[in-house]
Amino acid sequence: MPVRTLMLAAMLALATPAHAGDKESPADLDSVLEQMMTPQAWLGGRVTEADVELLFAYLRASLIASTYGQEVPVPEELKRRAEALGRELRAHGVLTGLLLLQALEARAKQALPPPRSDYPPSGRI
Repeated sequence: MPVRTLMLAAMLALATPAHAGDKESPADLDSVLEQMMTPQAWLGGRVTEADVELLFAYLRASLIASTYGQEVPVPEELKRRAEALGRELRAHGVLTGLLLLQALEARAKQALPPPRSDYPPSGRI
């Protein structure tokens, strides 16, 4: 199993029990989702100054080359960093999506009418 998959599984295992055992409050889930969806949560600690420099160096070289009708190949380091960032952002997106579903489930359950106590439980499935 790849390391990234293990990291994602660990993140999910840590995130889910925080709300699974008790009746989750949609307001609590909303605040967690709000934090997860900020640009800082998505990019903070993932994109470094070196990444930005690498990208803009490539863009400058491409712009200059294009004035002469030429193309500049994408540097391997830029490709590698883009792929790594893609994997990390995908994992963050999965976690955010699962939290969103959890919040939606809590809201849907909250919207249900209370169970009626004057009827016995149904024997039918």
